[in-house]
Amino acid sequence: MDCNFSEASLERSRFENCLFAGCNLSNPKIARARFVDAAFEGCKLLGLNFYQCDQSRFDLAFKGCKIIACNFSDTAMKRTKFLGCDFDDCFFQNAFLEECDFSESSFKDTLFHNADLRKAVFRRARGYGIDPRNNKIQKAVFSVPEVLSLLDCFDIAIKD
Repeated sequence: MDCNFSEASLERSRFENCLFAGCNLSNPKIARARFVDAAFEGCKLLGLNFYQCDQSRFDLAFKGCKIIACNFSDTAMKRTKFLGCDFDDCFFQNAFLEECDFSESSFKDTLFHNADLRKAVFRRARGYGIDPRNNKIQKAVFSVPEVLSLLDCFDIAIKD
């Protein structure tokens, strides 16, 4: 609880059945680290390259976290929960995010590209920029009025 992992070397570390609560994870090295049943609550995560982790069993959950400049590209994170998180300048390219839950999260300058978001949940999420032409969004759940942002890529005007 309330640990500072800023700039720490967590390479090849193994985190199983653990909770990071109120921790600062600013720019730690996480290459080949293994996360199994690991949860982050109220943490600051800055500059983490999750694609470098051991993904043989990759099981994470996030709640109320500030997630800044993190790269989730090329990760398989099916059913991961990102509840009430603030994303800023993050990347989800070629990510497998089927059935992920992004409820009540906010997004700023975050890229979803060629991501599998089938059955993902974006209830009361805001600020996301998801292009339905290059992401799989079948059966995903979105809230009104934010769902209208899915039309941004078509350069159309919606008037009442």
